[in-house]
Amino acid sequence: MELQPLKVNFYPKLRTKGGTDYTLYMRLILSGKRTDLSLDYTLKKESWDARERALSKKCPDRSHVLNLTNKYNQMAMEVYQQMIQRGMPLDVNTIRQKITGNENGSVSVEPTLMTLFKRITDRKKVLSGRNNSNATQQKYGRCKSHLVSYLKKFYNKEDIKFNQLNLQFVEDFEVYLKTDGKCAHNSAMKHIQTFKTIYKSAVAHGYTDRDPFQKYKIKLEEVIRCYLSEKEIEELIKLDIPHKGLANARDLFLFSCFTGLAYIDLKNLSVRNIQFENGRYWIRTRRQKTNIKSNIPLLEFPMKLIRKCCPDFENLDADTKIFRVITNQKMNEHLKELASLAEIQKTLTFHIARHTFATTITLNNGVPIESVSSMLGHKHITTTQHYAKMLDKKLEVDMDVLAGKLNF
Repeated sequence: MELQPLKVNFYPKLRTKGGTDYTLYMRLILSGKRTDLSLDYTLKKESWDARERALSKKCPDRSHVLNLTNKYNQMAMEVYQQMIQRGMPLDVNTIRQKITGNENGSVSVEPTLMTLFKRITDRKKVLSGRNNSNATQQKYGRCKSHLVSYLKKFYNKEDIKFNQLNLQFVEDFEVYLKTDGKCAHNSAMKHIQTFKTIYKSAVAHGYTDRDPFQKYKIKLEEVIRCYLSEKEIEELIKLDIPHKGLANARDLFLFSCFTGLAYIDLKNLSVRNIQFENGRYWIRTRRQKTNIKSNIPLLEFPMKLIRKCCPDFENLDADTKIFRVITNQKMNEHLKELASLAEIQKTLTFHIARHTFATTITLNNGVPIESVSSMLGHKHITTTQHYAKMLDKKLEVDMDVLAGKLNF
């Protein structure tokens, strides 16, 4: 029996009557039968040369479309050859199903945004603890959730192919994040950074050669973080608090002010992390967020708090937690009440303690920035330098106040 050749053609189809947008289709013809497959690519009428039945030389995205059609043409021919080699009945619908991935053993096509997103997040879960902390996994999860909502609202779909992503998609996603997503500017930029990481993976795997981020600038706004002064710390220490829960929240907050531990690292702090070396107690731990080592020599005041909460910690099991830590939400509720009692005119959150350690406790008292960076467990010293800028800005404000008082 003579084998019939497979013919592959590409053509545009008008999306809506009277419109100017076309969808690019692939047509498979075999033994007098044909079937069409949408490539989910939109092009303008002027991008197609009707006389030549080919892509116009004036098409602004000509290189990408040619790559796309060549890729699908190659996939169709590979399926056709595989079916011949396996002695399978030749049928255009079977070829179409295998290209689209509707049958086992099908030729894989480039994955969609959400399938690649899932693949990467699943891998991070498997590698949890190896530079893939819970915080990193949650960051990817939040970004994915925003993208799903964005696609449903503006595209009426749950997924999208990479060849449909362009600069307009990214710009509109930013608007969505800042409006419907209720994200502040920096939060929106960080979600787009995560989205960009996923897209870079698609480029690296050869799923697309487009770069919608090429002309998109991700720019974070400088945030002046709040921190406590020495006087405000003293006011908190002096507070007489009969309420046990409130007193515990104050102690935990102050411990972080003198050690720089983030909430989750304080919660995870166990006996094994408190080590006595060269006549001094140290905290030796790794930040959960980055898995970076954090080495903190303990001053007298935080040691008193350890002994207050865990008097005989040296004789306890190494996995015993040093502190009984309430939820972060409850902690922040207590901190607002403590600020009111101490007459501190700032909105206290637990993370302010970390800022206070970096500024008031260390840098303001001449501790070298390299040492502060090591204690905070920062990956890059540029992160720590932000705190030095905070102090510079405070000096500028103080000098402006002084200038207003001077008469010469």
